[in-house]
Amino acid sequence: MITIKDMAYKAGVSPTTISNVLHGRTEKLSENTLERVRKVIKESNYVSNMGARLLARNGSKILGVIITYSRTNEKSAIQDPFYSEIIGALENEIRCNGYYMMLYTSGNIEESLNLAKAWNIEGMIVLGTNSKDCRMFKENTDVPIVFIDAYVENDGIQYANVGLQDKEGAYQMTNYLIQNGHKDIAFLADAPVPTGVDKERLDGYSAALQENGLEGKESYIPINNKVKDRHEFLQEFIKYRIKDYTALFFASDYYAVDAIHFLQKQNVIVPEDISIAGFDDNIFSQLSNPLLTTVHQNVSDKAKYSIQLLINMINKNEIKDYIIRLPIRLVIRESVKNLLK
Repeated sequence: MITIKDMAYKAGVSPTTISNVLHGRTEKLSENTLERVRKVIKESNYVSNMGARLLARNGSKILGVIITYSRTNEKSAIQDPFYSEIIGALENEIRCNGYYMMLYTSGNIEESLNLAKAWNIEGMIVLGTNSKDCRMFKENTDVPIVFIDAYVENDGIQYANVGLQDKEGAYQMTNYLIQNGHKDIAFLADAPVPTGVDKERLDGYSAALQENGLEGKESYIPINNKVKDRHEFLQEFIKYRIKDYTALFFASDYYAVDAIHFLQKQNVIVPEDISIAGFDDNIFSQLSNPLLTTVHQNVSDKAKYSIQLLINMINKNEIKDYIIRLPIRLVIRESVKNLLK
């Protein structure tokens, strides 16, 4: 099979030049060089039908799936159970609709935008963005974009977003804890000041406390997304603060299940000593011991509605709703104790 180095030799250019042409970065090349390189690429078996579409820069049938993340984490984004699940669901929907998926993860918005332009994508699905990032994406690309789980400020720009009833889910879970006799409930997420999805979930938790006359009991506890730091915090929490609470409601199953495992290693038994609840109902919640009580979201539906909306935007079809919030439901398992019995 011919390589980029082989093609560079035939065209009399560097391998970097061949790579730049393959990825659409041709602004600094002369017409003569570009024509010579494209001729070599076209004549080489290296170029598939997909490559031909990219070079033609017309109807690539590629949809970009871009995951942005602003906080440094010890694991890559696609190792997160939510992201791995939704990536699989998005790929299936994209393929079933006759498109191809380009996946990219980055903490740098400019890098993501440059890659999207280089690949000549027809549309983008963007996950993990804050309000500022959403605006940057909209202002710096002409292709249709659907955001997933974005909460965007009303800045006069039309955003397409598929999300969840996050506030309602946290409200229902907090009410469930209260109905089981819990009055001292903490909400935990991995930011000093929650934004986006975590803020919506915090607002739902706060609303339920207020409705039940427990607004003075509200307690938000920030935790660290790095395992070592988070476990050090939990160690201190067990020593000095755990007695102040009967239930801990985590903004995600990942942190809830991690806390269950850590607490029980320290001889704090769930739910006998303290109750734990989560949000997402991902694979972690179904493997923990005890099984996690959580808020379920249908990730496959989130992917389906996102791709349907994006394709309608690409085809300039009439769109009724640009903002979609999918329903949630509680999943009651074994990690919450009924204090009234």
